[in-house]
Amino acid sequence: MEVQPPVPPSAPSQEQPYEEPEDPAIDPEDLDQDPDDGDAPPSDDDEDDDEAGPVVITTHRWFDYPLPVPRMLRETLEMLHYDQPWITYVGTRYRHPILHDDWDMTVEISIQDEFGSHRDVYVRHAPTHRNSYEAAISDAAREALTTLCHTHRDDMAITSRRYYPCRSAERLDAWIANPEAEQNPRLESTIEYLATLNTDYNAALDELDMVRYENRKLRAWVAHGVELAEEEPVEDPADAPCRKKARYHDPEARTCIRHHED
Repeated sequence: MEVQPPVPPSAPSQEQPYEEPEDPAIDPEDLDQDPDDGDAPPSDDDEDDDEAGPVVITTHRWFDYPLPVPRMLRETLEMLHYDQPWITYVGTRYRHPILHDDWDMTVEISIQDEFGSHRDVYVRHAPTHRNSYEAAISDAAREALTTLCHTHRDDMAITSRRYYPCRSAERLDAWIANPEAEQNPRLESTIEYLATLNTDYNAALDELDMVRYENRKLRAWVAHGVELAEEEPVEDPADAPCRKKARYHDPEARTCIRHHED
């Protein structure tokens, strides 16, 4: 599936209009409305839910979003002097008449080229399905921010964001810069606690992902008697691979404090 660059709000697409949400704290239950309703997020799927079968899959787009982690991602891009970064969150929603909704989110970061069009420089797929689109957006933004901090770790070393967790796209473990040079015991204990929390957070997401996978298999067995077919991976030069999985006690899945540069 070819990833299309997002359209700036000054020239919205006629096929997929977008309106900035007035209230960032949108109730997920509002998404039960018809996708054509102005209060619901825009949808790429215009088929009627009753005709689409027990599981309805729709695609929605948000151009940036006022949540803490997405805001940190935008501020970091601006600090790294990205030329007019354009952030698009593309969410795939799996609707079921009985079970809770599932959201699978992708964050696309584009910049404007010399011809005035946008091209993707980074695409990050959130590794887990979430019940709400806010949680999926935050998860995708966190993954993008973590790998972005690793890619630009030399530039980040002289900024206030130098203690953000970093992780390359092909590795399981994350690392945080050593705060010993600061000679601040409070900062050292805070960084150590942050590393522990980041490890536990990733482990919790892995457990949720396993539970949701079993839930999807049960849903398919009840509805159709067969397992859901796995989707083919999207091949694009700007794509980053999904987060790999590991057991909780595996050292490769932990966030550590780096005492020296590898």
